[in-house]
Amino acid sequence: MSPSEKKRTLEYFSAWRLQNKITLFSLVAILIVSALFVAASILLPSVSTTEFIAFIVLIPALACLGIATCHSSNLESSKAQIEYKKLLSRMLEAEGSQISLDRFFSISSDLMAVAGKDGFLKKVSKSLVDTLGYSEETLLTTPFFEFIHPEDREMTRKNIEALNMGLRSVGFENRYRTADGGYRTLSWSAAADADLGVRFASARDVTDERNFKNHMQQILGSAPFVLVVKDREGVITNCNAAFARIMGFSRDSLIGQNVNHLAPSEFISSFLEKEPVVLRSQRSFTFDEVLKNQNAEEKYLSTIFPILDHEGKVVSTGKVSLNIDSIAEKYFT
Repeated sequence: MSPSEKKRTLEYFSAWRLQNKITLFSLVAILIVSALFVAASILLPSVSTTEFIAFIVLIPALACLGIATCHSSNLESSKAQIEYKKLLSRMLEAEGSQISLDRFFSISSDLMAVAGKDGFLKKVSKSLVDTLGYSEETLLTTPFFEFIHPEDREMTRKNIEALNMGLRSVGFENRYRTADGGYRTLSWSAAADADLGVRFASARDVTDERNFKNHMQQILGSAPFVLVVKDREGVITNCNAAFARIMGFSRDSLIGQNVNHLAPSEFISSFLEKEPVVLRSQRSFTFDEVLKNQNAEEKYLSTIFPILDHEGKVVSTGKVSLNIDSIAEKYFT
């Protein structure tokens, strides 16, 4: 509510109370006049009976009714003013919350948005506007599914259905089209508010991270060594094509598998055998080994290495092996 609106409302209540006061004073004056008339009637018997009854009964009765009505009006005015103050307080609080939300959306580095059930964004942060390159108006007046990569729309719909069921979404990724025609990969955390009928979402732009990961995987896939990485429980979290060929599986089918459940392999056996040394020392361990490859024995230079978290604890271990015989044959013969 603007200052001018507040001023007009307060002036309205003041005028209402002033009118009630004027009415009350007028009715009291009527009562006084009636009382004087009664006194005059007693002193001046010439007043007719009808006039006497009218002044001594009807006019005071009407005046008393008016006074009661005026008093009731004053009470209602006071109640209305109290309710107005409560409403004004809530409006000021809401305005303050809206201002705080607007400021938060404008300064946050996270990409934030509020989406309605009608398929339109209701509010977007400045960082989201800057990342996608569209104007705020364009983002708010265009169905947000039009910005999503066609291949990601179906899984986005399923994610929204889960949100509407009361589930939270963390780390959901989809690609959004930018104003220059490219796409950015966004990782979303979101939750729905059934009462408000909106979904609140915050995202990180992970495009560069995903590109770097893909580039590194291409490098590892073409590298002349065997690589596998697993967590402390034995689940494979990364490997290259050379390891997949040794194991006789595709790389994608190996990710998520437990090395203890795979078919026996000299490469895995030596890994598990020497891994405790690396776990105790938290240092890499390099050694020579001979492995069979299609019934032929080949010499490898292998290293088992630890991967530490930010607290210095080993969370994963990996093994990388270079076929020395193959390198020698290729470059020294």
